[in-house]
Amino acid sequence: MQTSVTPPRKTELARQMLAPGQRQLSPALRALLITVDGKRDAQELQRLARGLGLGDDGLSRLVDQGLVELSRALKPAGAAAAPAPAPAPAPAPAPAPAPAPASTSTSTASAIQAVDADEVAEAAALAREAQARAKRLVATKFFALDLVTRMLAGREGELRDLVRQVDTESRFQEWVHHCCERIEAHADAERAAKFRDSVGQTLAAS
Repeated sequence: MQTSVTPPRKTELARQMLAPGQRQLSPALRALLITVDGKRDAQELQRLARGLGLGDDGLSRLVDQGLVELSRALKPAGAAAAPAPAPAPAPAPAPAPAPAPASTSTSTASAIQAVDADEVAEAAALAREAQARAKRLVATKFFALDLVTRMLAGREGELRDLVRQVDTESRFQEWVHHCCERIEAHADAERAAKFRDSVGQTLAAS
């Protein structure tokens, strides 16, 4: 029988870390934490993490710090539930708390709505930025692969295989370094420097 899965969610600690004035996380981790909204699944969040330059373990780092609760499997409607334990005797009812003043409740609700609205807007902007960076990286990869193919004249087979594993800017820079070493070995340092400069300019401008 199939089960459904709830997306990752922020913990109470995460909400405290995102409060105004709190800057204990790095900008990239804070940006990723903001995008955890209970709607995006783990795969989408991992893609956003890679777009923010966090690699494959960005989401795991938030989980390890107790800021994100991973998804839980939920039984579909109609599934047989485990027998519930016998109910404990009901405790004596506690006195009802005094109602908060209407003005305090209204102002608190307004403040929460304002924070939520700002958080949603910031998360949307960060998600768009991560997607744009991912597209920019893909375009630059194609340009760099074409350029190194021309410079090495068919001796780029290993580099072509390695570029398929590139999914972050840091890994891309490592791949560019390998390309420069290969170009310098088959030509000279000047051509390797031209390759690095051309790729860097394309990444910055695209």
